[in-house]
Amino acid sequence: MGRQRTGRKRPRGRKLYFAGMLLLYLSVHIWILWGLKRLGEDADIISLYYPAGGITEYGFDQWKENEDSGLCAGAAVWRRDGMRRLVSEDTGHGQEAACYQVKGYPGAIFGNALIGGRYFTAGEEGVCLLDQKTVRQLFGSEDVSGLTVSLGGTNLRIAGVLEGDTPICIIPAEEGAVFDGIAVQKKEKEQSFRQTVSLLEVAFGGTKGQRIDGQLYYVTGCLFYAGVAALTVFLAGSLLAENLGKRRPGRRYIIWLCLAVSAGILLSGVKIANPGSDYLPSYWSDFEFFSRIFQEKTEQIQGLMVYQEFDRWQRMLHIWLQVIGGGMFLGTVTVIICMQYRRFLEEGSLRIILYKG
Repeated sequence: MGRQRTGRKRPRGRKLYFAGMLLLYLSVHIWILWGLKRLGEDADIISLYYPAGGITEYGFDQWKENEDSGLCAGAAVWRRDGMRRLVSEDTGHGQEAACYQVKGYPGAIFGNALIGGRYFTAGEEGVCLLDQKTVRQLFGSEDVSGLTVSLGGTNLRIAGVLEGDTPICIIPAEEGAVFDGIAVQKKEKEQSFRQTVSLLEVAFGGTKGQRIDGQLYYVTGCLFYAGVAALTVFLAGSLLAENLGKRRPGRRYIIWLCLAVSAGILLSGVKIANPGSDYLPSYWSDFEFFSRIFQEKTEQIQGLMVYQEFDRWQRMLHIWLQVIGGGMFLGTVTVIICMQYRRFLEEGSLRIILYKG
C-alpha cells in the first residue's frame, strides 16, 4: 500500500514542480519585457563628457544655430557647482544637494524623470529643479511646484520635481558660463551614434571622456533576450520530439518547426532592437568590424559602471543589468528543466503523465 501511494504522489509532485517553474519562468519574462520598455525610453540619448569648462556658452549657442543641430530633438549642457545647502524659509528645514547649472532643454538630460511640475525654459531665471528626496526633506511633500527655496541667499521657485533620491538642484546657467558635458536627444532612436558624436566633436572638439549611448543598452538587451527566448523554444521542441520517440512520424517536423520559430524570434528581436548602421559593417569583408565594435561598446559600458553623473544614467545601467541577469537566469533555468525533464523521461514516470495523466 505504501508503494502505491508513493507512486501516485510522485507524478502529482512533478506536475506541481513543473507548473511552479513555468510560473517563475513567465514572471521573469514579463519582468525582462518591462525592463526593455524602460530602456527603450532612454534609447534616444547621447551624452559626452569634456574636461571641466570644455564647452563654452558661445560655442553651444553657435551649434544650436547650425543646421547640424537639427538632427537632435533637444540638447543641454551642464556644469557641476559642487554641494550647496538649500533652505526652505516656510519650514526652516535644510538639505545639502549637488548643484548644477544647465543651459538648453533639461529633458535631454533627465528624459521622463520629471514627476511633477515642468522643466524651465530658455532665458528663464530664478527657478530650479529638485529631486524627490530633497523636496520631502524640505517640505514633507512632493507637491511643491511654485514654492521657493533659498540657495546661498537667493530665492528660487521650484519649477519641477525629478525622480530619484540623489539630492540634486538644477538651475539655469549664468551668462558666460562654461560647461563640462553635453546631452542630446535624438529625433530617431535608430539614428547613428557615430554620426551624431562626429557632429558634436566638430562643434566642441574631440573628447576622450565618457560617452553614453542609450541605444546601446536597449539594443543589447533586446538581442540578448531574443537569443535566450530562441534557445528556450528550440530546447523545448527538441525535448518534445524526443518524448514522442524516434519512430514517431511527427518528430522530424517538430524539430524543423522549432528551428523555424527560433529563427523567427531572433529576426523579430533584431527588428525590434533596430540597431541601425552603427552595428553593421560598411562592407562584409571587414571581418575586424565586430571585434572593434565589441571593444568600443564594452569600454562605454565599463565607463558607465564606474561613474554615473545623474540618476537617469544610474537607472539605465541598473535596468540593463537586470535584463541581462534575467536573461542569464532564464537560460540557466532552461538547461536545468531540460536536464530534469530528460531524467524523468528515462525513469518513465513523466511519459505516464503526458499520455495517461
